[in-house]
Amino acid sequence: MSQHPRLTNRRFDRIVFNFPHAGFILMEHNKIQIKLHQDLVKGYFTSAREMLTESGEVHVTHKTNHPFSKWNIVKLAEEVGLFLVEEAQFTRGDYPGYINKKGSGRKCNRTFRVGQCSTYKFAKLPLQLYFPS
Repeated sequence: MSQHPRLTNRRFDRIVFNFPHAGFILMEHNKIQIKLHQDLVKGYFTSAREMLTESGEVHVTHKTNHPFSKWNIVKLAEEVGLFLVEEAQFTRGDYPGYINKKGSGRKCNRTFRVGQCSTYKFAKLPLQLYFPS
């Protein structure tokens, strides 16, 4: 993402990825499948961090029930130098015009049930540096 010719040297206040998914190779609970998802998300965090303004945020909306909780979203962000600012309940109304869609396969134009999920908001600096006491 940060290497795309149209995005090189651009900085953003918010970069959002709702419901990242690496595709279906194995069952969702399979360790190899979870690793594929983690690699995708960690790559997103790494690239997005480079593209943030100093006070910008990286958002990712993700299912929080099992097996999706095994992705360890917060840990992946921390590994690339991002700090959790907030975990908020996902509200579709916060994204006018947004419709979640499956990413591949013959049913790719269909929505999917989001179920229990949160929007995780990360920044380059720890929260206490935003709001010093």
